[in-house]
Amino acid sequence: MKTLYRLALLLAFGLTVIGCKKAAYLTDDGLHKAEVNLSTYDYLAAHPAGMFDTLLLVIDHFKLKDEINKAKTFWAPSDYSVNRYFKQKADSVKFVDENAQYSFDQFLSEIPIDSVRAYIYNDAPYDLATASTAYTAIKNASNISGFVYHRQKQPKPLWSSGPVYNLYYVKIRGEADQISPDGIVTVKEDDMADMRVYCQTTGIKTASGTTLNILANTHTFVGDFTPRILTGPKIVEAGSTLTFNYDLSIKYDAAGYTGTTVNVLLPRLARFYGVESGAIPALIGKDITYYAVQPDGTLNANSTANAPGHWFDASGKTCSWGKDARIVSELATATMTFNILQYPGQTTVGSTYTVRQSLVYKSKTKGDLNAVFVFNIKIK
Repeated sequence: MKTLYRLALLLAFGLTVIGCKKAAYLTDDGLHKAEVNLSTYDYLAAHPAGMFDTLLLVIDHFKLKDEINKAKTFWAPSDYSVNRYFKQKADSVKFVDENAQYSFDQFLSEIPIDSVRAYIYNDAPYDLATASTAYTAIKNASNISGFVYHRQKQPKPLWSSGPVYNLYYVKIRGEADQISPDGIVTVKEDDMADMRVYCQTTGIKTASGTTLNILANTHTFVGDFTPRILTGPKIVEAGSTLTFNYDLSIKYDAAGYTGTTVNVLLPRLARFYGVESGAIPALIGKDITYYAVQPDGTLNANSTANAPGHWFDASGKTCSWGKDARIVSELATATMTFNILQYPGQTTVGSTYTVRQSLVYKSKTKGDLNAVFVFNIKIK
């Protein structure tokens, strides 16, 4: 019986074709429905591969079981997503002390409950059948604004004669991306791309009345939706120098290495360099050199934090981790994201710290092209 029960669960997941709704083009007998005779919580708990065990630890910690069961829609992150955020938090601690310990209990204590409720919707069921190709604004249980959902048309597949759509859960960053009916996404040149999270499974109907959409394993739980720079930097191009000037704020923290992230505006940087956006990460360390810019304008190519990255003192000069350190900025080249953190207890509320870094591209036709990133950081 236990084996049959597990098979039934597997079939329930199988009814939801990865990335697309159960639709008439699969058979000639109409729409298929993925309805399960379990509450939302019990369905997640019963997954044969334990795909949501860590997520359920988060739900239990915040006593959200009833909210999950009563939700009209739950955009469920998998354990891969939760573990990715845990690793991100643990790495931020180990950045300064490789022997530091970071427990899961500590991780749970640092997650704001509103960030978890951003995945819960109590107003209506949302899935591929209700989605439009255009963004549709939706209101989550935390009342955090900027979330939308939509479906995106995919290139014509070999296995279907009809159109195929994928469902996306989206956090708008800056100006909303433009999505055409044909599925083409357009991002304004000096803007950040929206955080668009693909749903690997959509439209599971649980016995407690929830529409369950499973987010892609590549999603970073909470981290993908952490507030980022929405207004964008001030950009000045003068000859062979392009400057991005950011005004940031970080809440004072006496105990943790906390801060914010900044995404490089790759389309703008690529136009300045005269290369394709996708080529830039691979050029860093080769044709592009990462520097700290000292207050006197000299360049320091030696990383004093996790490479490529630098610790800065109160004057904006590079230093080592320790009593003089105030701000660290490290570049994650895979995502082209600056991680900017404070040294716990060594910043001052009300103070502004200015740090500068640059990416210098050795162009074969234009010589050295210097992209400077200026971070003016206000401690609140």
